[in-house]
Amino acid sequence: MPDVNSVIVRQALQNVSILYRNPNYVADQVFPIVNDISSKAKVAKYQKGPWFRNEAEPRAPGAPARILDYSFLTQDLNPITYAVGATVSDELREEALKSGNLPQRPEIDVMELMANSLDLNREARTASIIHSSVWSGIAASGEDAAGHWGDGTAANDTTLADICKAIDTIVGASAIYPNSILLSYPAWSKLRTAPALLALMNPSSLTREALVTPAAFGALIGLPRVIIGSAIKNTAEETVPTDSFTSVNIWGTSGSETKGIAFIYYYPPSVGLLTASAGYQYRVNQANGAPRLSTTWREAARHADCYDTQESTDIAAVCLDAGYLFKNTATA
Repeated sequence: MPDVNSVIVRQALQNVSILYRNPNYVADQVFPIVNDISSKAKVAKYQKGPWFRNEAEPRAPGAPARILDYSFLTQDLNPITYAVGATVSDELREEALKSGNLPQRPEIDVMELMANSLDLNREARTASIIHSSVWSGIAASGEDAAGHWGDGTAANDTTLADICKAIDTIVGASAIYPNSILLSYPAWSKLRTAPALLALMNPSSLTREALVTPAAFGALIGLPRVIIGSAIKNTAEETVPTDSFTSVNIWGTSGSETKGIAFIYYYPPSVGLLTASAGYQYRVNQANGAPRLSTTWREAARHADCYDTQESTDIAAVCLDAGYLFKNTATA
């Protein structure tokens, strides 16, 4: 007879589960959000020229003052509704409620999955807008940095010279001094140990100061906001039962996702009138008065509850002179 005291019964851990997902998204730190707009709104953009012409001149007694040109353009906003859905079967819910079973929370899990899907979608669309726009007169997809950011030979590193050129270009075209730089993770990975940057920092020992940090890098280049775009997306088709996964950096360029991009730009301290920004995300409030609306309904024939979440957004590059894009920054 077996010794029943030696029999081990496997039970599901109730306080531990494993999940892979992007820990953060940075689209909102690149293009600020403008909430609660009309679905048929327009935004005014003042013509740049009149604000930089030196047209004040002496006026003779009785003569009229010189009349200034005052004009602006309008840009139509066309928010599109993006939605995702999920289902929770009665069987799944019943299993989750049984004592000792895996610690699933089906309703909460699907709501978080749908919210994550919308966040990832906005991240990818913002990245796409940046790559497809002609910033500072440079061709779409940006200027080729020839892979010299973080070059193993310090003398060949062009990081600081390229960033200075970008800042000078933005200031010269708009009088706006940029305050931000977005780096895709492959670009940042090289810069963390760039010999040219480390030589300027002059580390004296192998401490955390011996690696380039975002704060130190921002101080070195004069841009206080250093944003690291590390979110990835899965480009593999969904298959059953295998969990196919092909990782691509969302902020990378198509076909060269590992070579790094850098976007130097101006991000306003707040959204308002007479304010420049490289881009904006416009969102329409839903029927519930919030930017997102979640709906649930019962499908009796499927013995399941159904859920969906939606938001209506338009993402646009609005001040092309306030941004400068580099591609192929990292050494291959």
